[in-house]
Amino acid sequence: MFLALNEILKEKSRFILITAVIVLVSYLAFFLTALAYGLASSYTRALDSWQASSIILNENANNNIARSLIFETDYKDLVDDTTALLGVSTATIDQEESEDVSLFGVESESFLIPELESGRAIDAANEVIVSSELIGAGIEQGDTVNLQGSETDYTVVGVVDRSTFQTAPVVYMQLDTWRTATGEVSGMMGMRDATTVSAIVAKADKDYASDSESLTQLSIDDFVFALPGYQAQVLTFSVMIGFLIAIASFVLAIFIFILTMQKKSIFGVLKAEGIPSSYIARSVMAQVVILSIAGLALGFALALTTGLLLGDKVPFAFNPLFYAGIAGVFLLCAAIGGLVSVRSVTKIDPVEAIE
Repeated sequence: MFLALNEILKEKSRFILITAVIVLVSYLAFFLTALAYGLASSYTRALDSWQASSIILNENANNNIARSLIFETDYKDLVDDTTALLGVSTATIDQEESEDVSLFGVESESFLIPELESGRAIDAANEVIVSSELIGAGIEQGDTVNLQGSETDYTVVGVVDRSTFQTAPVVYMQLDTWRTATGEVSGMMGMRDATTVSAIVAKADKDYASDSESLTQLSIDDFVFALPGYQAQVLTFSVMIGFLIAIASFVLAIFIFILTMQKKSIFGVLKAEGIPSSYIARSVMAQVVILSIAGLALGFALALTTGLLLGDKVPFAFNPLFYAGIAGVFLLCAAIGGLVSVRSVTKIDPVEAIE
């Protein structure tokens, strides 16, 4: 360790350059991970608050809740204390600045509504609870909002924290209100059936749809992966980050190997003086670990600062487990790369190196 630190202090410019490369690459890895996790979370924040086991859709909806319509004749025997009716559609809030939203039709006391951050529950038609993203966009509690294509005014009576579905802020309303709003914004006169819902969400871990030819049941995880674009987005970012870590580790190993070869004569002198190869090898590995940890720490600090500066402008979210995993994989790959340099150290012939 003494030899490793002493060399780093004496050859500052070289090691600063290596550290800068690690900082930039790790910063990019942490930044992309935060973006990927934030984007994935924005697809499912509203669903995560349910703490549900499964969701029941129309058999012909191809697992797409936007195409699912279920009627009371299908779900009347499934409703109990562990299930909740849900209507889902999309709309655009027509304010000074338009904002696309997901409309969730729910029962007033449904577990599908997250804990309120402020305000009160819905207790009348045309009252809505909105996600805090809309508050950030200029809509205040108590305001009246309108949806494009609808002449109905909706009063904001409550706010929930960052509830989003497929990246759009969620607006919660009563089921009857949702049916009317969905009909108006879509240009239809109204729902074909006054009992229409999009899905039934179940907390209990049991089979609800086995006896029905018109319904299908999915676990929440399967439903999330079936959301349009979700799986492709997760896989794309995962492959990008994986290759980035592998390439960064390889670059670090090349730098360490080149530096080791440049010091071949010095190591030869040390070995001629009786210093064992194991000590020199430990010094090389110590340099790899020190540079990697320093670079990762600075890269993480830069990513954290960037996230704070961006605020809510992009879907940016931190997950400590992901970052710990990335740092661990990076250190492991860098250590494996450093072993190549260690192997070259152990093969140095003192006589040839001095010559």
